[in-house]
Amino acid sequence: MKPIKILHIISVEKENYYLNNLCDYTNDKEFEYSFVAFAPRSEFAEALEKRGKKVYGLDASSRRDYPQAAREIWNILKAENPDIVHTHLFDPTVIGLTLAKRQNRKAIFTRHHSDALYELPSPVKRAFYLKMEHYVNRKADHIIAPSKMVRDILIEKENVPSAKVSLIPYGQTTERFDAVTPEKIEKIQDELDMKKNLALVCTSRLFHRKGHQYLFEAFADLVKNGLSATLYLVGTGDYQADLEKLAENLDIANKIKFLGWRNDALEIIAAADIIVHPSLEDALSSAVIESVMLEKPIIATDISGVRDSLDDGKYGAIVPPADADSFRVALQETIEDFESAREKAREGRKYLLEYMSAKRVAEEYQKVYRNLLQK
Repeated sequence: MKPIKILHIISVEKENYYLNNLCDYTNDKEFEYSFVAFAPRSEFAEALEKRGKKVYGLDASSRRDYPQAAREIWNILKAENPDIVHTHLFDPTVIGLTLAKRQNRKAIFTRHHSDALYELPSPVKRAFYLKMEHYVNRKADHIIAPSKMVRDILIEKENVPSAKVSLIPYGQTTERFDAVTPEKIEKIQDELDMKKNLALVCTSRLFHRKGHQYLFEAFADLVKNGLSATLYLVGTGDYQADLEKLAENLDIANKIKFLGWRNDALEIIAAADIIVHPSLEDALSSAVIESVMLEKPIIATDISGVRDSLDDGKYGAIVPPADADSFRVALQETIEDFESAREKAREGRKYLLEYMSAKRVAEEYQKVYRNLLQK
C-alpha cells in the first residue's frame, strides 16, 4: 500500500524542532512528508533533508515574490499530488490553502498565533486580516490548535465548529536539552559574567508586543530596592533602540545586556537563575517550554499556551499581561522562595515530557490525517 502523502507549506529559515520531531516520530511506511519553504536554501531545509525529506525552496522573502511563489506551489502540487496539504503560519496558509482547494485537495493548517490579529492598532488592517482569517477557517478541512487558548479563540470567538479543531501541542524530546552540558553552561556563565549576581534571562524578539517595557518597569523597581541582578535579553528586533532609551530613563541601562541573536540560546537559558517572559502574545511559546525543560524557575504572562506549559501555574508563576506591578511581585516572591521555584521547574519538566511527548504528538497528527481521508 502506498503511503499517504502530506505536503507541508511554511515560511521559516531556521531549523524547526517541531517539524523535525514530527518527521522523526511518524510512521514512514504509512505517511510520506514533503515540504515547501518560502525561504531559499536554509537550516530548515538542511535539517529535513538529513531526514530524507524532499524540500522545495521558493526564495520568496517578501510579498512582492508571492505571485511567483504561488505559481511554483501550484506546479509543485500538481507534481507531488499530495493527499493532504498542511500549511503553517499566516501567509503560507492563505496562499497554500487557496491553491490546494482550487485543486480539490484536502487541506488543514496549524494555527501558530493566538489573538494577535485582534490587537492590530489599524482598524482597516485588523478588519482585513480577520476577514482573511475567517476565510481560511472556512476553507480548511481541519485546524490544529497548539494550545487551549488558540482552540478557544477558534471555537468561541471565530465560530469554528469544535469537531473541526484538534488541540495538539508541539512535540518535545530530550535530545536538544540533554546536549546542554554543565561545561557549556559554565562557559556561558563565564563569558557573560553571570555568576557575580542574580542572572535573569528573557528570550524573545525585540518587538513592542513582547512586553519588555513592563518587565523593565518591574525590574527597575526591584533594583531601586536593592536587588543585585543583571537582565540578559536574547533576541533581535526593531524595538531595541526604544528599549535602550527606556532602560536609560529607568536608570537600569548598566543592569541590562542586549545579546542579540544567539545560536546558543538554550545554553543561556540553562545558565540563568530565573527566566522572565513578559510577552503579550504567543500561540505556544517555545521560550517557556524550553525554560521548563531546562528546569528553570520562570515568571510568564498569562497569554496563550502559558497555562498549557505550566499546567495552570503548578510549575511556574503566571501573571496578568501588561502589568508591571504583578510581574514585580511574582519575581520578588520567586527570588525569596528560590528553592521551591526550582523544585516546581523540575516537576514541570516531567509534566511536559508527558503532555508534549513527541511520540504522542506525532500519533495525534497521524490520527487527524487518517480521519480526514476517511471523510
